[in-house]
Amino acid sequence: MAFITYTSDEQAEVKHTDKGIFEKKPIGFREDDGLLSPYSNIFYWTYKWTGKDARSEDHSYKGFEIYTFMLTGEIEYYDNHQRLLNKLTAGDLLVLRSGKGVIHTERLLPGSSLIQIWADPDLEKLVPEPALYHDYASDQFPVLTEKGESTKIYCGPGSPVRQQTEHLVIKEVSLSEGNHFYKCSKKLFVSGFVLEGNLVIRRNTLASGDFFIAKEEESLEITAITGCRLFITESALEPSYPTHAEKYRI
Repeated sequence: MAFITYTSDEQAEVKHTDKGIFEKKPIGFREDDGLLSPYSNIFYWTYKWTGKDARSEDHSYKGFEIYTFMLTGEIEYYDNHQRLLNKLTAGDLLVLRSGKGVIHTERLLPGSSLIQIWADPDLEKLVPEPALYHDYASDQFPVLTEKGESTKIYCGPGSPVRQQTEHLVIKEVSLSEGNHFYKCSKKLFVSGFVLEGNLVIRRNTLASGDFFIAKEEESLEITAITGCRLFITESALEPSYPTHAEKYRI
C-alpha cells in the first residue's frame, strides 16, 4: 500500500510564452524535468491553460488513446483525417484513438484550460488501425450525487465512452467542506489532480494543481478544508499487455 503526492512545484513546467500557453505535467515525457514517470497504462498527463487566443503548431499523434477534457473556455481543433474544424466547450471531452497516425492542430480561446491524458491501449493492436475522433458534450455524461458529493463519470460505468484502454475510469469529483471517503481497489492505481480547493489525505495537505497516487488502497479519507474539485483516474496495477512506458524503465 502506498500514497504519494507531487506538488505543483514538483511537476514539469512548460511555458510557450510566444503563444501564451502554459503547462504543468504531473506525468511528462522523458525530456521533461518532473519527478514522475509513466505508470500503469497512463503515459502522459498535462494541465494546460492560456489567458489569450493561442494556437499550437501542427503536431502528430500515433498509437495512443488521447483524452482531452475541457475545463474552462473553448478549443477549436483541425486534423488531416477528418478535415473538419470542430469545437469543444467547458465540460466536453474529445477522445482520439490516434492509431496509425494523424496530424492535429488546435486553437485555445482566451481563458481556456484543459486536462489531457494519453493512455496506452496496447499500441501493437491500435497502431495498425485508422485514427478515430469522438466528441462528447458535457450533458452526455452521468452525474452521481450524494450528500456533499458530486461525481461526473467521463469514462466508466454509465458513460457513453467506449475506450480501448483496459481498466481505465476517469471522473471529476466535487466535494463540499468536511470529511469524505473514496472507495478504492487493491488491484488499481487511483490518481488525482486537484482542480480547486484545499484538502488533506493521509496527513498530506494538497492545494490546486497538486497531484497524488494511491496504490493498493481500499479507501481514502479526504478532508476537504474548502469546497474542492478533483480529477481522478483509476487504472490497472499491471496491464495485461506490455506498455510503451516499460521500454523506458531502468
